[in-house]
Amino acid sequence: MSKICIIQLPTLSMSEGRIDYYMRIVKDSGASLVVLGEYVLNSFFTELLKMPKSLINEQILHKKELFIKLAKEYNTTIIAPFITKKNKGFVKGVAKFSPNSYRYFEQNFLINYDHWNEEEFFLNDVKELNLPVFNHENFKFGVLMGFETHFDICWQYLLKKDVDVVLVPTAGTFDSNQRWEEILKTKAFTNLVYVLRANRIGKAKFDKKVCEFYGKSFAVTPNGIISSKLNEEEGILLFELSKNELKTQRKFWKFREILAKKGFKNE
Repeated sequence: MSKICIIQLPTLSMSEGRIDYYMRIVKDSGASLVVLGEYVLNSFFTELLKMPKSLINEQILHKKELFIKLAKEYNTTIIAPFITKKNKGFVKGVAKFSPNSYRYFEQNFLINYDHWNEEEFFLNDVKELNLPVFNHENFKFGVLMGFETHFDICWQYLLKKDVDVVLVPTAGTFDSNQRWEEILKTKAFTNLVYVLRANRIGKAKFDKKVCEFYGKSFAVTPNGIISSKLNEEEGILLFELSKNELKTQRKFWKFREILAKKGFKNE
């Protein structure tokens, strides 16, 4: 068994009081892995477009130092989407803050919609698919940023890596929750993995229209059932992973066994 936490938050201010409060709760709960939604460490995309680069850089440096400190202080691994400096601009990706290390992965696919064009703003330049995969307390984890979950090649990559749990940090708005639930329930079941979606809360302005991030972070079991869910408010979702549940579902449905028999071996 392993306990992990989703902390559902808006963009954090420069003060560390709020996140420190939640990290103490996480520590007391016995969990040792935390997941945050997109644009929680950094200001939201439409706000970044208007911010001076100096202010963005200040935010990056402060949050990086803070979360390195928190991971060490609370002996906890923190998975958080993070924007960082690259050349004369910025890249978007996900950071893994561990008690004794820091790793960063650039996002592989970026949104390029007219109202939300991350691809144009960020300097991401991933030549070959590279998703975060790591071991933690006898489980193998993979991380998909929200937009990446729409590409089957990402799920195939994680399947080949034989992951047990997929963490999905998002910044969902525009009444999209039902679609997110259906996609991730299906992916959890067909891949026989746990899926935990950490969605942010708060507001942002798109084309002079204020939109709200609705939260509703949730955890899906390997049989495709949402077993835990938050509402639209700030809070924590504590979830317990079970090796026995994984083994039971994989033995019953046999999807991975059939792939192996056909010669599609895991790496």
